Amino acid sequence: MIRDIISNEEVKEFLKNELKFEKTSGTYLFYGSDMGLLLEFALDFAKGLCCETLDGDFCGECDICKKIDKLIYSDLEILDNPDGLKVDEIRELAYKSSASAYEGDKKVFIIKNISKMKKEASNALLKLIEEPNRGCFFILLNSNLNILPTIKSRSILVKIKRRTAEELGVDDFTYSFFRGESEDIKNFKALNLSLGTGYSFLEIGKAVKAYDENRDLKDKINIYKALRDFINNKNYLKIHEKIYFAEEIVKATSDRNIYREIVSYFVELLGDTNGLEKRLTMKGMLRFPINMKVFFINLFLEL
Repeated sequence: MIRDIISNEEVKEFLKNELKFEKTSGTYLFYGSDMGLLLEFALDFAKGLCCETLDGDFCGECDICKKIDKLIYSDLEILDNPDGLKVDEIRELAYKSSASAYEGDKKVFIIKNISKMKKEASNALLKLIEEPNRGCFFILLNSNLNILPTIKSRSILVKIKRRTAEELGVDDFTYSFFRGESEDIKNFKALNLSLGTGYSFLEIGKAVKAYDENRDLKDKINIYKALRDFINNKNYLKIHEKIYFAEEIVKATSDRNIYREIVSYFVELLGDTNGLEKRLTMKGMLRFPINMKVFFINLFLEL
């Protein structure tokens, strides 16, 4: 039930009120820095919309609720393209939204990272949510409100705050290590991994390559450890060692989403130190086609 969701009491109250209205369609924009938590709230809201047992809430026990938990409910679709949804994907979504529901009387479409969509895809999405088909609900997820203003104006905005370390059941170090990312912390606890062992910055390429191949949390942890080791030793590193660190990252992968994750973690880890404004500017440059080797060398040489 909604009352059992941990954190964000105001959001929980809002969702309960929305479900009481028994709307026949709608578009919501859930935004916040923890994408895993946004998805969790979106799925709980989807259960509230579709639950076959409770009105204005979800039971968590009916066939529909269990299928949504397992992501196998035929009237629920999650769209997630790491490089941003293409216009053809939005057109396919429009076709699916025009069809009748399979198991219930509502269809729910959850779309992640909408700010990554190109203008053509964003305009196609705008047309879709301007007049949604009866029984169709769109839940858009994004880390911020930096999206097409017309999409924002046609969506009900819901800000979802990160859970605290206490709410996630971890100590402050574990919380800060994972930057409060609820999904990573949940998986970390389930896998019983360790943060106590060190990992040299010299092996960053090995960790990045492994993560690129399998997306295992243990490899992501090693990337974070290598970044932390680099920062801890930054005052003692020679120029060629910083260049080596940059080259190892670029040699290990060409995946720009991994690059973004590395830069985001690196910038956040350094915090409000000298050069923060320039690092944030460089972080924004990742949206454009640039030479990544030069980018990382410049980023690390600034320390």
